[in-house]
Amino acid sequence: MNRISPFAALAFLLTATAAHAEPAATKAAPATTPASPQKLSVETKKAGLVAQLAASKNPTEAALIRGQLEELRTQSIRPATRLLMRRAARELSSEKPGEAVEDFGAALSLQNDVAVLWRLRAQARLMGGDTSGAISDLGVALQHDGNDAVSWQLLTAAEDTAGDGQAALKAWQRVMELDPQLPGAAKKFEKLQLKAFGRPT
Repeated sequence: MNRISPFAALAFLLTATAAHAEPAATKAAPATTPASPQKLSVETKKAGLVAQLAASKNPTEAALIRGQLEELRTQSIRPATRLLMRRAARELSSEKPGEAVEDFGAALSLQNDVAVLWRLRAQARLMGGDTSGAISDLGVALQHDGNDAVSWQLLTAAEDTAGDGQAALKAWQRVMELDPQLPGAAKKFEKLQLKAFGRPT
């Protein structure tokens, strides 16, 4: 399946953040603080996994790498932020995307440098019909983490919903570069190409 399940994504993210929570890290670092050796190490590991995902040879291998990447991407999320994420997840499951958007906004006020939070708020906005807001949030998410295939998948859905077939196709091409083993990727590409340019004569 190509559609992103916000609930499945949130469930995974909440599990990952619970496993990697650091209760002592309760204060945001000043904006001028240089990147710590730990953060640089995480970025190095992430770059390595991104390269592995792009070169993966089968769906099983790719699925394992996707999971490792999500764990790294959520590693820095603090407990207070995670509580807001959980509340947003409950609101989404109750079909209250507007309230979820507010809670993701509160989470971003605590940690606005975490790309997955921008991605999750974009999901909630898209569910609530705010396509332009979702695209805007995804722009920020991809500024922070341009190699996040999940954000590119969501951008494809948002651009498609907005009626911009060529933008949706371009975003999906990036998905296929980053995650070539994604199930159904080729069929999705064909459908988007047909939408963007029509049937060849």
